[in-house]
Amino acid sequence: MPRNGRVISSTGSYAGRLNVLDRKETAVQRQLRRAGLAGYEPLTQATLLALAELAPRPTSFLDVGAHIGLYSALIATIFADDDVQVIAFEPTPHTADIARRLAARNGLSYSVEQLALSSAPGKATLYISAKAETSNSLSEGFRESAQSVGVTVTTLDDFCLERGVTPSVMKIDVETFEPHVLRGGLLTLDRARPSIVFELLPKSDARMTDSVLRLLGSIGYRLHRAVGDEWVETPLDTYRLHLSHTSRDWLLSPTKPEGLDASVQRWLAAIAECTEDTNLMVPGGQAPPDGWNAKHA
Repeated sequence: MPRNGRVISSTGSYAGRLNVLDRKETAVQRQLRRAGLAGYEPLTQATLLALAELAPRPTSFLDVGAHIGLYSALIATIFADDDVQVIAFEPTPHTADIARRLAARNGLSYSVEQLALSSAPGKATLYISAKAETSNSLSEGFRESAQSVGVTVTTLDDFCLERGVTPSVMKIDVETFEPHVLRGGLLTLDRARPSIVFELLPKSDARMTDSVLRLLGSIGYRLHRAVGDEWVETPLDTYRLHLSHTSRDWLLSPTKPEGLDASVQRWLAAIAECTEDTNLMVPGGQAPPDGWNAKHA
């Protein structure tokens, strides 16, 4: 786990390790085994941790398209004693089960909702990628699919209204379906004004994306793209000029939180220390050694 002395000084220490269960079961677990946290989307990690650090308390983090729940687990662990609610959404049955087991193994109490979010509630078909479960999508044809499953769908607006949730920070990674999630949450976004890290791929529905970004712009949201380790405001109508397969995550926020770039850089430095060499490998079937998740000094 990344050690951030500033956070430890202000909110207390937290576990020094995260048990990600089977190191070969999913693409995310395999990447963590090969390269540690430093090798898995470090800027996304750092930005979400910075946003959670800077958000007013109490706060809620919604992880939409959570996969095994890595980001949920990081935030729930680091801010365990700091009035931060975490809710993970993962519609793929097997992956949602891993996310629940990961939370339980690490003693974390956040909820894993086996739901998809979209622009309208109901039922939908989830296409299971033939390549990797990280590419499962409600968008037919996004990737070659090996099979499909029926999933329950709700909207961000309906979920937050029914559960009384006011999100401050969100991550949306749903393989080209992001605009539909945003459209189904416009009332919540207008009311709660969360900062949102979301993936935007070249294959995303351009017409839907344009429409949703215009609506978000009308309620005061601004778009930022990553330039190095900083988030730079970008006109909403020019996002297509910057779409690429190497820089996929974007930041939507009514205002860029004060101190965000500095906090991101601190988290990046801490994450860079979490390499393959710092991983604790435990042979299959064996329990981790005593003190494996001792708190950072």
